[in-house]
Amino acid sequence: MRVASLVVLAIVLVASTGRAVSIWDGARDPRTARVSRVLIEAERARQPREFSLDTLASLPLFDGQLAMHAALILQEAGGEALGDPDVDYFLGDCLVVENRGRAEDAEGRRLLLRALVAAPDSPRAAHAWFQIAIASDRLGDFKETRRAYTEALRVEWDKNHRAAIYMNRGEAAMALGELREAQSDFETALVLADDSEVHALAAWDLAVTLSRQEDLPDALRRAWEAWQYRFRDLQGNVINALDLPTVSFTPDYNLFYYRALGNMAAAEHAENAEARKDRLELAMADLRRYLMEARPARDRWIGNVELALVWCRRRLGKR
Repeated sequence: MRVASLVVLAIVLVASTGRAVSIWDGARDPRTARVSRVLIEAERARQPREFSLDTLASLPLFDGQLAMHAALILQEAGGEALGDPDVDYFLGDCLVVENRGRAEDAEGRRLLLRALVAAPDSPRAAHAWFQIAIASDRLGDFKETRRAYTEALRVEWDKNHRAAIYMNRGEAAMALGELREAQSDFETALVLADDSEVHALAAWDLAVTLSRQEDLPDALRRAWEAWQYRFRDLQGNVINALDLPTVSFTPDYNLFYYRALGNMAAAEHAENAEARKDRLELAMADLRRYLMEARPARDRWIGNVELALVWCRRRLGKR
């Protein structure tokens, strides 16, 4: 699981590059004036002009559409040929936010790395490293994902942003099979976070990591902690942190294991035998769904999930 934004917000806004150019500056350097105009136009294209509950309910898709429009403006104006780090920062970010596939992720990552070389002290640097990590995660390059999050930590000082970065870096470590490192990052995220969404998600991640180290009692304790956090979507529905629009899973079927752990934890705290049975059956359904998708992919955690399924059967009194 990863949080796909440094800040969990209801509305995504893009920071200005601060590239306004005076008439005199433009006269002296027409290229600078042109770059400034293009950036301002692209920034406006990324700013949402109006909102409805429908658009906000699908915020990542909505933001991706705005990013696609802004990227087209920059590309038609010359893109990286303009030779400006601010353009590379902005265009690279847009290509990653679009989330249209491997080619866009790879190109976005390349442009952001180029921008960081040209302007490493830019105020966009922390966000750029975060986006490089997101792109690398989707490309399956987990070593680069972890490196990018580590670089982001060097330049990001907001406490909750750092918590989200530690949490995502832990995900990269878990994908590499480095469970102790993952556990350390998730525990650090829990200490840092005072944002309820980040805290809930870090607790979920820690639960999965402990489970994969065969520490099921502590895993269920953390899953129960995460399970009790509830949020409201824009329609007023009560949702779990796993269902937040800023959260995604790599691979997608990992969601089923998180949900299964939540139901296993809830079963341990059920008020009566019938509720306990219902929770265990929901957990088993999610575990089977995980296995159905994980086996063809030769997922490294299949054995761990099979053990969880055995645990559920024993709790139900089944062989």
